[in-house]
Amino acid sequence: MKLQKFKDVVLNYKVVFFDAYGVLKKHNGAIEGVKEMLDFLLEENIQFYIITNDASRSPELLTEAYHKEGIDTIKAENIVSSAMMAESFLKENISPGKKVAYLGRKSSEFYMKNAELIPVKIEEDSEYNYAELGAIMLFDDSGYDFKQGINCTLNAIRSTNIPVIVANPDLIYPVNDKDTAIAIGSLANMFEAVSDRKFFKFGKPYESIFQFGFNMVNAKQKIEKRDIVMVGDTLDTDIIGANNFGIDTVLVLSGSTLANQAEKLIKDKNIHPNYICNSVLD
Repeated sequence: MKLQKFKDVVLNYKVVFFDAYGVLKKHNGAIEGVKEMLDFLLEENIQFYIITNDASRSPELLTEAYHKEGIDTIKAENIVSSAMMAESFLKENISPGKKVAYLGRKSSEFYMKNAELIPVKIEEDSEYNYAELGAIMLFDDSGYDFKQGINCTLNAIRSTNIPVIVANPDLIYPVNDKDTAIAIGSLANMFEAVSDRKFFKFGKPYESIFQFGFNMVNAKQKIEKRDIVMVGDTLDTDIIGANNFGIDTVLVLSGSTLANQAEKLIKDKNIHPNYICNSVLD
């Protein structure tokens, strides 16, 4: 397995798509040295965007966390989130003024309100007003009483034929450097199986989020796919999604994929990044 220096790789591109967790930050905050790396990119006139499945907060709140750590080069306009795609779906398919029942944190209401819809926490909904709902949204694995939230969501899904939208398809997420927890994508898969329905899913590894980001970039500057590289720590989401979209990829070993496992995982999964780097700090 050949390792390359990130700075040597990135100079071949005009735009970098970054994953967030495991690449720019960890459970306890931004990775030390990320600010200097982003400053280097801007000095080289290389633009960057963060492609994230974090649907728990608005782009402004997502960037606020970086700003608190002194990384002010990350702006809301640099964020491309799966929740932004879910919001676009709502705008195109659900009539304004309809109620949307959601599972997740209250901060996710931002996306439903932007679509001129009325957010309702799903555990506060009940059978008698299912008819008022335009959609069901799955945003996060927290922000509610777990057992009550899960059961209310299941009953709402089984009692209606309205769209069910998964704004974050992640199956797990890091709790600390060694432990993980079940994410909303795993719950969505369970709901699909027991309700025998198909949901609308947005985010990595689906190609649509990379197209969404590509369109955002091209609204500011005209580029081709060959001008972009995706940097991620997970083969099953970051790398395969970008590979399928047709842009180059960098697997970093600073997050989910460990250095002593990377070569075997790449072979077993048959998912091949263009480059492998220890981290974005090389």
